[in-house]
Amino acid sequence: MTVDFTRKDKFTPLERIGRLMAGEPIDRVAVIPFALSFSARLIGIDRGIYYREPERAFEAGLACMQAYPWTNASPTYAWADMGAWEFGGQIVWPDNGESAAPRSFGPVITQPVEVDSLPDPDPRAAGMMPLVDRFNAICREHGFPASLPNGTPTNHSMGIVGDATFLRWMIREPEAVHKLQRKVTNFLLKGAEITIGKYGAENCGALCALPMDSNLLMSPKAFEKFVKPYVQELLGYFLQKGVRSLLVHLCGNHAGNLVHWKDIPLPPRTIFSIGHEMDLEATGRSIGREHILGGNISTTILQAGTPDEVFADTVRCLKGGMEHEGGYILMPACELPPNTPFENMEAMAQAVYEHGYY
Repeated sequence: MTVDFTRKDKFTPLERIGRLMAGEPIDRVAVIPFALSFSARLIGIDRGIYYREPERAFEAGLACMQAYPWTNASPTYAWADMGAWEFGGQIVWPDNGESAAPRSFGPVITQPVEVDSLPDPDPRAAGMMPLVDRFNAICREHGFPASLPNGTPTNHSMGIVGDATFLRWMIREPEAVHKLQRKVTNFLLKGAEITIGKYGAENCGALCALPMDSNLLMSPKAFEKFVKPYVQELLGYFLQKGVRSLLVHLCGNHAGNLVHWKDIPLPPRTIFSIGHEMDLEATGRSIGREHILGGNISTTILQAGTPDEVFADTVRCLKGGMEHEGGYILMPACELPPNTPFENMEAMAQAVYEHGYY
């Protein structure tokens, strides 16, 4: 680390995030890098190994914390393209850097009549769930929270039938979409029940990422009809059970969906992380001072930009986010790109050092 934050910091990263979550004043913005396979680079392992072996993923997460102590990095384990593997399909691992993360190998079903024949998988044995449970066990041994099932029902449903098919069914086969969302929601609820039962709600956190629910793919009316009821049920269950740590990642443009989040049960101080397509100040006004705003350094600039460009985009985010009364966390617009140059991380640090203090 070339930027010495110890000369200005009043709090440790753990103290800072704790005070932010409690709504108390802090010295500077917290930084969550959301580093997954970027962390694998730090310890020199292939992405496929990182995702197949939760033990190595945890090791990589610790390495990221040590490499960037000015952030609120923590061991993280997840990927976005879910559903197919859990419901009987196949997964393609990102060996040799062929992709950023695991991905589904084609749809599990292709016809609406096949929805009823889909299995009701056991979350303890289906797809990535046993890997997540291994990761959770290691996290709890080291004092980190366990992770509840990631994503929304739509993520899994699109993995099961394919993105284009799901979007087409919303128009032509709405009953099949609701049946599929119902089946997937039941699966996620069962997984959450098992995880909460094992570790306790107070020791669990949830990442609700919505890459497939954005207005880039569906209208706000479609979100209200096909997504909102199931997200309400899932997050309502988390809240009812006592889960208090929630990060909602609005991946892509969700500006038209923001009004619907007022009807979705959320714990106090939920973090709303947004993509680069959304405006920080406008989103902050919508979520209100009860919740924390996060985002939204361009991932394109992080991976392909110069250090000067990263510095400038980080300053843009700090200026737009630090005015939010509910508090602000500096984050990439999505997962930190795996091939982000290390000098670009230092440019981000420099921007925080110069512009991120209150």
